[in-house]
Amino acid sequence: MFDQKSDAEDHALVKRATAGDSPAFTAIMRKYKSPLYRFAYRHMNDADDAEDIVQDTFIAMYKNLARFNPKYKFSTWAFQIAMNKCRDMGRKRKTRAFMQRMTPTLETKITRIQSDENPENMIDDKHKLETLNACIARLPDNLRTPLILCTIEDMSHKQAADILKISPKAIETRIYRARQSLTKMITWEEQ
Repeated sequence: MFDQKSDAEDHALVKRATAGDSPAFTAIMRKYKSPLYRFAYRHMNDADDAEDIVQDTFIAMYKNLARFNPKYKFSTWAFQIAMNKCRDMGRKRKTRAFMQRMTPTLETKITRIQSDENPENMIDDKHKLETLNACIARLPDNLRTPLILCTIEDMSHKQAADILKISPKAIETRIYRARQSLTKMITWEEQ
């Protein structure tokens, strides 16, 4: 479907669309809608998400057409944008799912802290929990995610490795680094 002739046609359409020719961009959308949808659907396994990704991909394409480098295939550029949109959607899903799982856990901890009979301990524990949550939020994603999966979600290093598509040893290393960073941050916060 995406051969040299097709690529030359794409470049011509991009040139016209960049110059303000709306029908040229419409032609690009018609040509790429189905392939991008199939691609997004295979990645997300959800029809609604795939449609959103295709729409977001076209918006990103339109905004960045002038930045497209004609030395490269347009189809490659289009699918890279779609892949990035799939990753963004995946991150949003993970964050949403994590927050849905974490809210009851945090509420339980806060309730336990609030039910403490000693008001000084209650304030101190609540402050420690808030500090810890703030420090975890400041960790880089590559350290924060393994830490959350293994320590809060109680997954094994192997399970977390499968999710993140890295080795169990890398998970172990990242958790170690996350704990080191948290210790430094918390020590700094307490000073």
